[in-house]
Amino acid sequence: MLGCQMRCVVLATCVAFSCCHSAVAETWRLKNDQTWESTAAGPDEQYLHAIAEIKKLVQEGEARAAKDIVWQLKEEFPDRVGPDLDLFVAGELRYWSNRYGKAMVKYEKLLKNYPGSEFADVAMQREYDMAQAYLQGRKKTILGFIKISGYAEAIGIMEKISDRAGIDEPDGVGLNAAIAVAEHYERTEQYLEGYLKWSEIASYWETGPIGKRAMYRMAEDNFAAYNVPDPAKRPRFDASKLTTAKTYYERFLALYPDDAAKEDVPAKIKVIDEEMAYKQFTIGQYYRRIGKYQAANLYFDMVVQTWPKTKAAEMARQAIAETPKGEEASGK
Repeated sequence: MLGCQMRCVVLATCVAFSCCHSAVAETWRLKNDQTWESTAAGPDEQYLHAIAEIKKLVQEGEARAAKDIVWQLKEEFPDRVGPDLDLFVAGELRYWSNRYGKAMVKYEKLLKNYPGSEFADVAMQREYDMAQAYLQGRKKTILGFIKISGYAEAIGIMEKISDRAGIDEPDGVGLNAAIAVAEHYERTEQYLEGYLKWSEIASYWETGPIGKRAMYRMAEDNFAAYNVPDPAKRPRFDASKLTTAKTYYERFLALYPDDAAKEDVPAKIKVIDEEMAYKQFTIGQYYRRIGKYQAANLYFDMVVQTWPKTKAAEMARQAIAETPKGEEASGK
């Protein structure tokens, strides 16, 4: 029954096309009570209806019916229909058949050769959807049977989408692609790459919900990048990540105090202060071990002056107090 109705829809669409040389053509639609009604439709409406019908038929696996409508469109709308429609339909047939690699080839050719096509936006959205599937764990198939990760290709696709569409449209496919890349880097603990991607987004969105989110993620990614290694080894690492994280956290706290409270930002700033103070304290300890008491006390004093409320400051005060008499004054 469904197949019969589908053929009737195709037939009705084609009947409308055959009359398109007149100012108004007759289009037949199937009503809820399964009876047909006639409606007046101009050429533009006929064309848009046909395009919608093609998309629907492709999704439902009616490839032959979709191709019949494409052929009819070419006959009746030669000025509007070109190779871009062929590429789009070819891509759709492969996409809905779950053949992503072949679909991507068709969509890419459409976007490269016909960037102004009315099907370009849909093609980019399809590419985004396929890239998202790869980022979520879908495997690529090579040589017909070998399954490999699609992460690398997905990142490349997303970057290309952002370049083409731009990231200056809220909820646009280009911005969504950029955010998907940043989130993937975070999920895979590539925090500095994530920070750089959010920084790119923030360059377009300094304020508003997107700017706020980007600022917070930049702080989080820098903080996480420092905290990934073994805690015992952290004092040996470059503290610039902590400095950058604190800068963004403090800016976020100043601009969005309520959101900062929900995200426990003040506590995170305190942890950063502890980490930075302890890092400087360990440098002082090193100089003390090799007998350079004056240099050691310079670091201990810096910890006390810069981060007076930290545990490291308490240890630094004690270390200063325990300096052997005469050693600091001697310049050792």
